[in-house]
Amino acid sequence: MKKAVIITVSAIFLIIACFLASIPIVNNIFAKQVADKLAAMPLPEKTRIAERKSIAAKLWGNGNGMDYFGALLIESELTEEQLEVFYAESGTDCRVEKQCSQSIEVTDHGSYSFKTEINSDNFYIIYALGGCDSPIKEIYAELDLRGH
Repeated sequence: MKKAVIITVSAIFLIIACFLASIPIVNNIFAKQVADKLAAMPLPEKTRIAERKSIAAKLWGNGNGMDYFGALLIESELTEEQLEVFYAESGTDCRVEKQCSQSIEVTDHGSYSFKTEINSDNFYIIYALGGCDSPIKEIYAELDLRGH
């Protein structure tokens, strides 16, 4: 009897520990899906993806909440305006901004950067946010300390 109680308590503890350890991993996967969706879009001519970045954290605003951020660092011979038109016409909800340094400046909180060296005026960041569009995402977002 005593052995069965110890095994049951140990199993419950292990299940809870595994669930808690999975929280940041699962949220990172949700953020990666945003970046993957951006990378799956067709690219304009004379454009290449230099790097892909995904972040799960509190990136904008006050209070609690998880942001799922996906970004592409692209190098393009097109202008920012031409890229904005291209992505607007593709129907994707993303933003385009000039990228002048490795540092990602579009977030309010945190210090994030690309690894790729920005060595010309032809680099742009294309980024989008993912939402908590399912009960599972909402649970994981609420429990992740990075969102608080």
